[in-house]
Amino acid sequence: MHKYEKTRDSIVAGSFYPHDPYVLKMQIENYLNNATYLDIENIKALISPHAGYIYSGQVAAYSYKQIMNKKYDSIIIISPSHSEYFDFVSVFDGDAYNTPLGRVNIDKKRSKLLVESSPYINFSEYGHNNEHSIEVQLPFLQYIYGEFDFIPMVIGAQNNQNIHNIGKTIGELFGNENILIIASTDLSHYHPYGEAVMLDKQVEKLVENFDIENLQREFLKNNIEMCGGGPVAAAMSAAKALGANKAVILKYLNSGDVTGDRKAVVGYLSAALYEDKNKKESDIKMNQKKDIKNNVVSSCKKNFSSSNNTYVNNKNSSSKSNSDDVTSMKLTKKEKSILLEIAKESIKSAVLGVKSNFPTINDVALNEKCGAFVTITSNGKLRGCIGNIRAINPLWETIKTMAKEAALNDPRFYPLTAKDIENINIEISVLSPFKLINNINEISVGKHGLFIKRGFYQGLLLPQVATDYSWDRIQFLKETCKKAGLYENCWQEKNCEIYIFSATVFSEEDLAHS
Repeated sequence: MHKYEKTRDSIVAGSFYPHDPYVLKMQIENYLNNATYLDIENIKALISPHAGYIYSGQVAAYSYKQIMNKKYDSIIIISPSHSEYFDFVSVFDGDAYNTPLGRVNIDKKRSKLLVESSPYINFSEYGHNNEHSIEVQLPFLQYIYGEFDFIPMVIGAQNNQNIHNIGKTIGELFGNENILIIASTDLSHYHPYGEAVMLDKQVEKLVENFDIENLQREFLKNNIEMCGGGPVAAAMSAAKALGANKAVILKYLNSGDVTGDRKAVVGYLSAALYEDKNKKESDIKMNQKKDIKNNVVSSCKKNFSSSNNTYVNNKNSSSKSNSDDVTSMKLTKKEKSILLEIAKESIKSAVLGVKSNFPTINDVALNEKCGAFVTITSNGKLRGCIGNIRAINPLWETIKTMAKEAALNDPRFYPLTAKDIENINIEISVLSPFKLINNINEISVGKHGLFIKRGFYQGLLLPQVATDYSWDRIQFLKETCKKAGLYENCWQEKNCEIYIFSATVFSEEDLAHS
């Protein structure tokens, strides 16, 4: 190994599965020999459990048995995070994972494409160093393929935004490639045997019916139990984008079937998602329409939760602003008009599927790196609102990207149609640098937005939210804490960081009346 390489060593060898390579191979071989092969063609994705092999290894073998004579360009494993919270999808930023069977290289080329193509997928160690649910899949794949490259993805926040974005991004990037996706999940936890079976049957039915929309909704409402419900929904969505139109349940067992103790069991499922080329095209399109309402991205205003993982401090929020300055950016009427026109053209291009030629932007202010949001309303009602809090791109590029996301990928609404764009109003919020405060009296309600961070938890509310809901300073702090997934008085804790910022807010209606 090169001395500068970054690898992730096994953390569960000797506990979840044997540490000795020979014993591990024999165990996997035994599981595979006892699994049924169904001769399924065009497998796009697998669902596989991630408990200790003595409990779930036999169930996992049913999934891996189906790909023993198949080759793939790359393998993407999607897992939940059991021990760390973060608000994005984490792709390991190193060179390889190690197991007792050897090294598994990261597919760096495709990993880079994923990260560059989505603001919600990031290179990171989060969710990898202490997470077992990817690692336990690797020995099966090593036994079958020997050497192969893969992409480990861990969903920090299992929400609509991250789930949808994985499927969408994988489909757009790798639609013409032979990619295998693996969703790592267990089912219900610690219910009596009979109750567990009934709960798990609900998941089986949704998977078997390839019902992405209802599976995702029921999981997010906690009506069904899967620690990896997000990875399963994301894998189903990605598999569908790659051509899959059918699913088959391969095996179900729970820990009670293995140990005989049925007082409190954990459920395990294996399944395959595949393309049945004999299926009528009209049936596929009907299912696609059924899923079009699927969730996508976190939104602003009352329903906004920080959509980016990166810690936003005043040092990198703007290359030209003083770190203690939270004054809104001053934009001329002409500059505002240009940004609104860019947003409008971006929406038109995205919705109608036509190319737009954006002019060269030489304006200094519009090339300043700023975070921003684009809000779309129709007849006074919200139709989409997406933002990026990170100051990583020129303002005009951020507006272009967020306008498209707001039009197509707000999880609360159907994507805009050609008919819809005839009657919309666009509002833009340009964020100032963020300032860390030690005294809440620095918060000016109506002027400042809040960004609260504690550990891996973080949340943001725009300045206009407090005004819209007539909140005072304390209520604004409480609501931002709740938006971050924290208890409402967490802002009083010493390790809770509070940032203020302001925003320049303008819309088409504003300019029309100015």
